[in-house]
Amino acid sequence: MKIAIPLLYHILFNFVQAQNCNIDSTQNQVGIYPPILPIGHVGQTYSEDITFVLPTDTLGFDFINFQITTVTLPLGLTWSCNNTSNNCNYNPQLNQHGCVNIQGIPLLAGTYTIDVSVLADLTILSGYPFVFQIELEILPQTTTLSNNGFSHSATSNCAPALITFSNNNPGLLAYQWNFANGNISNSEQPSSQYYEDPGVYIVNYLAYNALDTIEAFTLNQLQITNMSNYGGGFPSFDSADAYFKIKENGTLIYQSSIIGDQNPPVQWNLNLNLNTNSNYLIEIWEADDSYSEPYFGSDDFMGSANLSLFGCSACSTGSSQMNYSIANQQILPSPTLISIDTIILFEAPTSPIISFDAINQTLSTPDLGYSYQWYLNGTPITGANSATHLILQSGAYSLIAINGNGCMAYSDTLTAIILTNSASETETKTEEPILFPNPNNGSLNIHVPTFWHESIYSISNLSGQIIWKGVLDQELNQLDLHELANGTYILELEKDQIKIHYRFIKNS
Repeated sequence: MKIAIPLLYHILFNFVQAQNCNIDSTQNQVGIYPPILPIGHVGQTYSEDITFVLPTDTLGFDFINFQITTVTLPLGLTWSCNNTSNNCNYNPQLNQHGCVNIQGIPLLAGTYTIDVSVLADLTILSGYPFVFQIELEILPQTTTLSNNGFSHSATSNCAPALITFSNNNPGLLAYQWNFANGNISNSEQPSSQYYEDPGVYIVNYLAYNALDTIEAFTLNQLQITNMSNYGGGFPSFDSADAYFKIKENGTLIYQSSIIGDQNPPVQWNLNLNLNTNSNYLIEIWEADDSYSEPYFGSDDFMGSANLSLFGCSACSTGSSQMNYSIANQQILPSPTLISIDTIILFEAPTSPIISFDAINQTLSTPDLGYSYQWYLNGTPITGANSATHLILQSGAYSLIAINGNGCMAYSDTLTAIILTNSASETETKTEEPILFPNPNNGSLNIHVPTFWHESIYSISNLSGQIIWKGVLDQELNQLDLHELANGTYILELEKDQIKIHYRFIKNS
C-alpha cells in the first residue's frame, strides 16, 4: 500500500541561516514565517531570517526527522541553517522550531523559484525527498536622482557654459562618466565640460570597487527520457517513480522530488548554480522503498554520468537516458555607486545691435522685451535701462540685454561723439584747425596750426563706426576721400588728450 504524505508544500522554505538567525517564537502554527520573501535588489546586501514550524505527524505516523539538503538561490546568495552542527537535521518530536538565513549580494535581477530539497523520515519510511518552492524577486540595481557621487559648478546657468565636475568618491578602482553633451570619460577627476546649447542634460556617474566579470553556469532543466529494468520484475510490473541526485565532489547537494507512477519522459525545472572548479555527478534513481512500495524492495539505482557544463542530449546513465540544459551567463561587475544629476541651461537672449543717431545724439536697439543696461567706457550708466539712450558725452558705448532667466547677451562697442565745432573745454586757447571745402567732392583739406601738428585724426560715420584713421603731419593736409560713399561724416582730431570734432559732407 502507498502512504500519501501531505507534507505541507507551504512549509519549509529555506532552512538557511547565517550563524545568528533569530527564531520568531510567537509562531506556533505549522508553516514558514514570513510566508513571502521580501524583495531584494542587485548590488545591495540581502539578509532575511526565516522561522519554520515543523509538523509532528501525518496520517497517524510520526515524523522523526527532517533534513534540509539543498536550497537553490539566485547568484550571489547563500544559505545556512541554525543547526549546522547536526547537518541541518531537525527532529520535530523534540523541537518543532528552527530558523534559516539567506544572505549575500544578488548579482542578477529576476523572479526566481527557489527549490528547498528536504528528506523526511517517518516511523515507517525514511529518506522521502520533497522539494518545496517559494518565489523571490530580485529587482535591478536602484538609482536615485539625488546626487551623492559627484558635484558640479558652472560660471553661468545659461548656454553656452563651461561646467566643472568633482568626484566625491576618489580612490575607487574605476569610473564611468556620461556628460550628456556627447562626451564620456573614465577619469577619476574629469576635465571641465563645454555645453554649447541650452537644454536639459542628464549626467550619469558610475563608480566601481570591483572589476571581476563572473561567468555563471546554472542547471535549469533535467529530463529522464527512458528508464528500464527497475521494480519487482523485468519488464517492470509498475509505472516508474523517477528522481535524481546531484553530487558535488562526492557530496550530495541536490535531490529532486519523486515523479511517481509515471513512466518517462519526465522532467524537472530547477535553478541550481554550478561551480566551474567542482566535479558533478548525476545519479538516476527509481523509488520503491522511499515511495512506500517496499514490496519492490529498496530504491533502484539506474546509473550515473558526469555532468558537463555544456549540457547533454540523450546521455546514457546505465539503464536510463537523460537530457539536461545548462544556462551560461556573463555577469559584468556591478557599480558601487550610481549617481544621476540634471543640468539645466537656459537660452541666452539675442545679442543686441546698437546704432547711433548722431543728429539726435541718441543710441538705440530694437526693443525685444528684455531688460537693458547701457555702459560707457565699460562702466554701467545709472538709470540707463531702456532700449534707447541719449548720450551726454562722447565715448565707447555698449549694451547688455538680460532675459527672464537671468541670461545675458552683449552688444559690440560703438563710439558715439558729441558734435561740436570747437575744441573741448579742456583745450588750451589756441587757433583751431580749418576744414575746406565743406561740402567736398572727394578731396578734403585740413589746415592745422602749430599746436595740432602730429595730431591723430579719425573719420567715422553717423553710427559711430570708425572707417579711417591717420596722422596730420603737415600744416596743410589733403585727404583723398573719393572711396567714401556720399554722406555726412564726423572728423575727430586728438592730441594731448584734447579732442575736437567736425562734421563734413561728401556729395560727389
